[in-house]
Amino acid sequence: MKQTKYITLLLVFVHSMGYAQTFDLDDELQEISGLEMLDDSTFVALNDGGDKAVIYLLDIRGKITKKVKIENAKNVDWEDIAVDKKHLYIADVGNNLNERKDLVIYKVSIKKVREKKEVEAKKIKIKYKEQKEFPPEKANMRFDVEAITVYNDSIFLFTKSRANPTDGMTWVYKVPTSAGEYKLKKKNEIFIGRNGFLKDAVTAVDVNGNNFYLSTYNRILKRTYSNGTFSGQTEMKYENFSQKESLVVTISGGIVVADEKRFLFGGPKLYYLVPNFEKKSKD
Repeated sequence: MKQTKYITLLLVFVHSMGYAQTFDLDDELQEISGLEMLDDSTFVALNDGGDKAVIYLLDIRGKITKKVKIENAKNVDWEDIAVDKKHLYIADVGNNLNERKDLVIYKVSIKKVREKKEVEAKKIKIKYKEQKEFPPEKANMRFDVEAITVYNDSIFLFTKSRANPTDGMTWVYKVPTSAGEYKLKKKNEIFIGRNGFLKDAVTAVDVNGNNFYLSTYNRILKRTYSNGTFSGQTEMKYENFSQKESLVVTISGGIVVADEKRFLFGGPKLYYLVPNFEKKSKD
């Protein structure tokens, strides 16, 4: 579903040039925080909290081709988007202050998104069993999420820890793709690093086979999921530092990311990257 002859040809070109190809995004996407692929030539994207409840269809160079309104939704803090064969999952789970009690993932028909300009969503409402206070004390500020993906009929959520002091972990939760209300229990922890919020906070995720790709602002970490656990220690550093909060991995292993518009860092841009992962030992 994510593999495309257009993407493949473009990545061959990128590889031959030896650097990442980039495309400017429209300023209407200056808060882009989620990116996925609908088919062999179409991205779907969304903006961060405060924007309208709208998703954007893009061509492979990032040009907006269509806008679709989600009728029964509100963009409180949209942070990521995921797909399966029939649906989009829009994650309104941003929780910077760890005080929200209205976390929801909107489930939308891909078929309707293609056909209409306004669609309704089903709702997957979530809470975390580990969260007892709203907000918790600083040492337990673990309930912000900016990264989701779909794997084997479940939505995986990876936390962006704001705990101080930090243990360097992202917590992993799972929720069914069926509409309903769920209280989630932590399933896993993955060590990211203790080098501060700008380097080691998880901002995006995608999955290819059994490999999960976790993005921070400065690198991508690849971890393999098997028998309910994550393993592996390979990473790939970005060539530039910017507010990258969107990540797509194609079936062939090509990587596409997008960053938000920020003073000094530039953006918004769409980057095609040549994977170059190296093994890294644990801190």
